[in-house]
Amino acid sequence: RLLNSSPARPCPPGPLPLRACTRTREAAMVYTRITQPGQRREYSYKPGETLLFRLSGTVIPAVWHMSLLTCVVTFFACVIYEPLRQGSKDQALGQREKLLLNLFRDMEKVMQYFTGFVTFILGFFNSIVFNRWWHMRELIGNIVEAGQNTAMHIAVFFVKEPPARDGVDGAVQLQRSRRELIRLLALGQALALQACHRVRDHTWLINRGLLVRDSEEHMVLQNLASPGYNEVFCWYIAKAYKFMGEDGMVDEKVFSSVLYSQRWSMLSSSNHSEDLMMHLNQQIPVAYTHLLELMTKLYVLITPLALVPSLLWVAIPVAPLVTLFFYGFFRLGTTMLMDPFQKDSGFDTEALLMASILNMESLERNVPLSWSQGGDGWRSRVCTRRSPCPPASSPTPMRAPLAMPALPECCRRQALVHMKTPPPKTPTVLARLMSSGMSGVASTGASASASAGASADTSVAGSEGNQEGGADGREEGLRARRKPDLVCT
Repeated sequence: RLLNSSPARPCPPGPLPLRACTRTREAAMVYTRITQPGQRREYSYKPGETLLFRLSGTVIPAVWHMSLLTCVVTFFACVIYEPLRQGSKDQALGQREKLLLNLFRDMEKVMQYFTGFVTFILGFFNSIVFNRWWHMRELIGNIVEAGQNTAMHIAVFFVKEPPARDGVDGAVQLQRSRRELIRLLALGQALALQACHRVRDHTWLINRGLLVRDSEEHMVLQNLASPGYNEVFCWYIAKAYKFMGEDGMVDEKVFSSVLYSQRWSMLSSSNHSEDLMMHLNQQIPVAYTHLLELMTKLYVLITPLALVPSLLWVAIPVAPLVTLFFYGFFRLGTTMLMDPFQKDSGFDTEALLMASILNMESLERNVPLSWSQGGDGWRSRVCTRRSPCPPASSPTPMRAPLAMPALPECCRRQALVHMKTPPPKTPTVLARLMSSGMSGVASTGASASASAGASADTSVAGSEGNQEGGADGREEGLRARRKPDLVCT
């Protein structure tokens, strides 16, 4: 704020966790894109396929003009050198012609010296740039790995149901808390990758369910000068600590180790993100790049004159190939490998992010295994008199178990109502990622399978009742029908 000379502006309306917003620094990063880039098919290839006749995604579009220039220069050099060569044989050259002839022959020796210089400096430069490029790729993987490890801790250790609060069952609070933590993990990763692309696209995040429009988080992120991933990582730690401490969702035996692991993962994600920003904002020294460009272009311009005395007309196709090699590696290091996020041929971070989100969602859905298979836990309920059934008018956000157990009639009706009830207004991240067509097919299949499962349970329950028979079975059935307030847990 001290470096900001712009006039103060008031805070946006609504409650904010950070109130000191009268002065805000302008964003230091230059955002060159409007939306985050996705997969570029023209820059991808299958391992093992031939790329000999490939143009898109290669260095040829960046060097063809220089190769064409050397081809033209070589042609005119051959036209000039041919009379000099014939005159040298006949010893009919004047002083200027002899000077020009010696110049052609001396260029061949100069090219030999330049070849060693350019090869050394160009090889050293490309080695540094490629290591820098690969290190940025490793940093992206480290950010994704930290999120995956944190999601594993959420799925394994956040399993204790908190006490009911404000009429919300503890099982519902547990699942909502787990989803909220997964969402914050995905949001932090998305903001870090957007910052690498010089992107600030909150609409992209909202459309994918990672951010709620006009929420407190949205307002804070809009008024930040930084990319915002560090703030999101801090929000995650604060919420995880609240869920673990106040709500008691983690066993006390592993409280300290889980909290340490969560904090360490978020710190690692922040460190790797800052390393990425350092690589992108700190370029290779300009003196080194200038010397490399000067030596490379001088070498390319000397090549036509140096090849003509020894190759003559054959030098016309050879000179562009030499230019393609040396000047191509120079352009490769200074453009494609220097910033793998800004160019279209860079990293496909959207695919990495989507895969990471789907993996974290899968962990939250299927771990512990008993929850996904309908065992003990809040995914499968049986009727008792200890806690009331959820009302049919209020849809539950819990996911339906893969295989519904045989339930008494009161809870079977409740389960069918909940499974047929449309999802809440804020869908999950996975639902946002799926297309509308796939979502419709999935929801139709889920409803059909739920109805079929309920019908099968009804028939099984009926057959069991007929087999039991007797007065006790009839009295139990009448008691169940007379008391519709039987409860589910």
